[in-house]
Amino acid sequence: KFCDMTENTDTKQEVVEMEADVLKTLNYEVGNPTIKTFLRRFTRAAQGNCKNPNLLLEFLGYYLAELSLLDYGCVKFLPSMVAAAVIFLAKLTIDPRKHPWNSSLQSHTGYRPSELKECVLRIQELQLGRRGGSLVAIRNKYKVHKFKCVSTLSSPSEIPASYFEEVEER
Repeated sequence: KFCDMTENTDTKQEVVEMEADVLKTLNYEVGNPTIKTFLRRFTRAAQGNCKNPNLLLEFLGYYLAELSLLDYGCVKFLPSMVAAAVIFLAKLTIDPRKHPWNSSLQSHTGYRPSELKECVLRIQELQLGRRGGSLVAIRNKYKVHKFKCVSTLSSPSEIPASYFEEVEER
Protein backbone atom coordinates (compact mmCIF):
# COMPACT_ATOMS: atom_id res chain seq x y z
CA LYS A 1 0.00 0.00 0.00
CA PHE A 2 2.65 2.55 0.98
CA CYS A 3 4.62 1.72 -2.13
CA ASP A 4 1.54 2.66 -4.15
CA MET A 5 1.40 5.99 -2.33
CA THR A 6 4.93 6.75 -3.50
CA GLU A 7 3.92 5.75 -7.03
CA ASN A 8 6.35 2.84 -6.74
CA THR A 9 9.37 5.16 -6.43
CA ASP A 10 10.24 3.29 -3.22
CA THR A 11 10.48 -0.46 -2.75
CA LYS A 12 8.71 -2.28 0.04
CA GLN A 13 12.08 -2.72 1.79
CA GLU A 14 12.79 1.03 1.56
CA VAL A 15 9.40 1.86 3.08
CA VAL A 16 10.01 -0.60 5.93
CA GLU A 17 13.44 0.96 6.56
CA MET A 18 11.90 4.45 6.61
CA GLU A 19 9.29 3.26 9.11
CA ALA A 20 12.07 1.89 11.31
CA ASP A 21 13.95 5.20 11.08
CA VAL A 22 10.85 7.16 12.10
CA LEU A 23 10.19 4.85 15.06
CA LYS A 24 13.81 5.12 16.23
CA THR A 25 13.69 8.92 15.95
CA LEU A 26 10.53 8.95 18.06
CA ASN A 27 12.05 6.51 20.58
CA TYR A 28 9.07 4.28 19.80
CA GLU A 29 6.82 6.80 21.61
CA VAL A 30 3.90 6.71 19.20
CA GLY A 31 0.98 6.44 21.60
CA ASN A 32 -0.97 9.16 23.33
CA PRO A 33 1.17 11.35 25.56
CA THR A 34 0.81 10.61 29.26
CA ILE A 35 1.56 12.62 32.38
CA LYS A 36 4.97 10.95 32.46
CA THR A 37 5.71 12.10 28.89
CA PHE A 38 5.20 15.73 29.92
CA LEU A 39 6.67 15.33 33.39
CA ARG A 40 10.09 14.35 32.04
CA ARG A 41 10.18 17.43 29.82
CA PHE A 42 8.83 19.82 32.47
CA THR A 43 11.21 18.50 35.13
CA ARG A 44 14.15 19.28 32.85
CA ALA A 45 12.75 22.76 32.27
CA ALA A 46 12.29 23.31 36.01
CA GLN A 47 15.90 22.35 36.66
CA GLY A 48 17.21 24.81 34.10
CA ASN A 49 20.87 24.50 33.27
CA CYS A 50 21.71 22.22 36.21
CA LYS A 51 24.27 19.61 35.26
CA ASN A 52 23.28 17.47 38.24
CA PRO A 53 19.54 16.78 38.21
CA ASN A 54 17.60 17.44 41.38
CA LEU A 55 16.40 13.95 42.27
CA LEU A 56 14.19 15.32 45.03
CA LEU A 57 12.21 17.31 42.46
CA GLU A 58 12.10 14.35 40.10
CA PHE A 59 10.93 11.81 42.69
CA LEU A 60 8.45 14.22 44.26
CA GLY A 61 7.05 14.87 40.80
CA TYR A 62 6.60 11.16 40.11
CA TYR A 63 5.00 10.67 43.54
CA LEU A 64 2.47 13.47 43.03
CA ALA A 65 1.74 12.25 39.51
CA GLU A 66 1.01 8.74 40.79
CA LEU A 67 -1.35 10.14 43.42
CA SER A 68 -3.22 12.02 40.69
CA LEU A 69 -3.64 8.87 38.60
CA LEU A 70 -5.77 7.28 41.30
CA ASP A 71 -8.06 10.27 41.75
CA TYR A 72 -11.11 10.38 39.51
CA GLY A 73 -11.28 14.16 39.93
CA CYS A 74 -7.99 14.53 38.06
CA VAL A 75 -9.34 12.80 34.94
CA LYS A 76 -10.81 16.07 33.67
CA PHE A 77 -7.36 17.66 33.42
CA LEU A 78 -5.11 17.14 30.41
CA PRO A 79 -1.93 15.12 31.09
CA SER A 80 0.15 18.22 30.29
CA MET A 81 -1.76 20.25 32.87
CA VAL A 82 -1.37 17.58 35.55
CA ALA A 83 2.37 17.41 34.84
CA ALA A 84 2.67 21.20 35.04
CA ALA A 85 0.64 21.29 38.28
CA VAL A 86 2.84 18.53 39.71
CA ILE A 87 5.98 20.58 38.99
CA PHE A 88 4.34 23.66 40.55
CA LEU A 89 3.42 21.71 43.71
CA ALA A 90 6.74 19.86 43.92
CA LYS A 91 8.71 23.11 43.72
CA LEU A 92 6.41 24.66 46.33
CA THR A 93 6.89 21.67 48.62
CA ILE A 94 10.68 21.84 48.33
CA ASP A 95 10.89 25.61 48.94
CA PRO A 96 7.59 27.15 50.11
CA ARG A 97 9.10 30.65 50.43
CA LYS A 98 10.04 30.82 46.75
CA HIS A 99 7.50 31.35 43.98
CA PRO A 100 7.22 27.93 42.30
CA TRP A 101 6.54 29.26 38.80
CA ASN A 102 8.49 31.47 36.43
CA SER A 103 8.35 32.70 32.86
CA SER A 104 10.57 29.86 31.66
CA LEU A 105 8.22 27.21 33.04
CA GLN A 106 5.27 29.11 31.65
CA SER A 107 6.91 29.10 28.24
CA HIS A 108 7.89 25.39 28.38
CA THR A 109 4.53 24.17 29.69
CA GLY A 110 2.20 26.63 28.01
CA TYR A 111 0.36 27.22 31.31
CA ARG A 112 -0.01 30.34 33.43
CA PRO A 113 -0.24 29.84 37.22
CA SER A 114 -3.89 30.93 37.20
CA GLU A 115 -4.70 28.13 34.75
CA LEU A 116 -3.06 25.56 37.04
CA LYS A 117 -4.80 26.60 40.26
CA GLU A 118 -7.67 24.08 40.29
CA CYS A 119 -5.40 21.18 39.36
CA VAL A 120 -2.68 22.19 41.85
CA LEU A 121 -5.20 22.44 44.68
CA ARG A 122 -6.69 19.04 43.79
CA ILE A 123 -3.29 17.32 43.83
CA GLN A 124 -2.33 19.17 47.02
CA GLU A 125 -5.39 17.69 48.73
CA LEU A 126 -4.14 14.25 47.71
CA GLN A 127 -0.64 15.04 48.96
CA LEU A 128 -1.93 16.24 52.32
CA GLY A 129 -4.26 13.23 52.66
CA ARG A 130 -7.45 15.31 52.59
CA ARG A 131 -8.82 13.42 49.59
CA GLY A 132 -8.47 10.06 47.87
CA GLY A 133 -8.38 7.78 50.88
CA SER A 134 -5.09 6.67 52.30
CA LEU A 135 -3.32 5.62 49.07
CA VAL A 136 -1.05 3.58 51.34
CA ALA A 137 0.76 1.64 48.61
CA ILE A 138 1.94 4.80 46.83
CA ARG A 139 2.85 6.55 50.08
CA ASN A 140 4.86 3.52 51.24
CA LYS A 141 6.58 3.18 47.87
CA TYR A 142 7.86 6.77 48.06
CA LYS A 143 8.62 6.66 51.79
CA VAL A 144 11.87 4.75 51.25
CA HIS A 145 15.34 6.25 50.98
CA LYS A 146 15.65 5.13 47.34
CA PHE A 147 13.02 7.77 46.50
CA LYS A 148 14.39 10.33 48.99
CA CYS A 149 11.39 9.74 51.30
CA VAL A 150 9.33 12.24 49.29
CA SER A 151 5.99 10.95 50.57
CA THR A 152 6.92 12.28 54.01
CA LEU A 153 7.16 15.85 52.66
CA SER A 154 4.16 18.17 52.76
CA SER A 155 3.34 21.37 51.01
CA PRO A 156 2.06 24.29 53.10
CA SER A 157 -1.57 23.86 54.14
CA GLU A 158 -2.42 27.09 52.30
CA ILE A 159 -0.83 28.26 49.06
CA PRO A 160 -0.41 32.04 48.87
CA ALA A 161 -2.88 33.51 46.36
CA SER A 162 -0.03 35.54 44.85
CA TYR A 163 1.53 32.30 43.58
CA PHE A 164 -1.39 31.92 41.18
CA GLU A 165 -1.03 35.43 39.76
CA GLU A 166 0.77 36.17 36.52
CA VAL A 167 4.53 35.73 36.66
CA GLU A 168 6.92 38.49 35.73
CA GLU A 169 9.88 38.01 33.43
CA ARG A 170 12.81 36.77 35.48
